Amino acid sequence: MGIRDIMKSKPWAGWAVAGVLIVLCGWVWYRSLGGGGDPYSLGRTTEEITIRDRETGDEWTMPRGRFEMALWERPLPIDPSQGVANPKTGKLTGFPKSEWESTIDRISRERQATATSGGRGGKPSTTAPGK
Repeated sequence: MGIRDIMKSKPWAGWAVAGVLIVLCGWVWYRSLGGGGDPYSLGRTTEEITIRDRETGDEWTMPRGRFEMALWERPLPIDPSQGVANPKTGKLTGFPKSEWESTIDRISRERQATATSGGRGGKPSTTAPGK
């Protein structure tokens, strides 16, 4: 007796398989949107965050991934008193409106762990591609 015969004789089995597949697809879709809490998920790294300059008061937005990559490229230890570069002045006076300290702490911990594990931590590289 093949699968087709089972589905003909027991239609509820087909509906059960379809239901499981729908639930599985929903779970995969939810995880891809960043619902899993991964700080490096696509949904989180493409999120636009607002940066405010402490000196001039200018505000601009940038993707969280680009903001965090700027922090990854800094030498350790990361100085929390220096923000990201203001595109107009080039000074490190731009700070996100939220999560600054927690982001600095997380990236510092990850970079330290990467440095002690020989650079095989699976996190973003601190060197430019091709170097």
